[in-house]
Amino acid sequence: MRCSYIRLLVNDYVASFRFYRDVMKLPVLWGSEITRYAEFDVYSPTRLALNEREVMAEALGTIEKDAALPGQDRVSVIFEVDDVDHSAAELVAAGAPQVSPPKDWSAWGIRAAHFRDPDGYLLEINRPLVPET
Repeated sequence: MRCSYIRLLVNDYVASFRFYRDVMKLPVLWGSEITRYAEFDVYSPTRLALNEREVMAEALGTIEKDAALPGQDRVSVIFEVDDVDHSAAELVAAGAPQVSPPKDWSAWGIRAAHFRDPDGYLLEINRPLVPET
């Protein structure tokens, strides 16, 4: 078994589509602002997909259930970058809401920064820490 997609079920599809295309600058592999479903290239075998939450709820027959996310994050999408500080500065300049600035998470072996997309999903950009020799 391999992970082929990370699919985010979003409330504001257009804002999320624009965020991943224009702010995160991910190439669109399929879909547009009006398709209610899109796939993005995240430069790995795994793809990031957006699906309008209502479309999936209709498909699964759960449209009457509460669609709100709980208070704690339930998913985080991780992007590895060459330079966390530079990438974080670019995201901030492009309007991405920053949750935590770049810092070393030595227990995790990474330098990372965290952001939110328009639907509140947690995004992490990171780079492995280089061990001191």
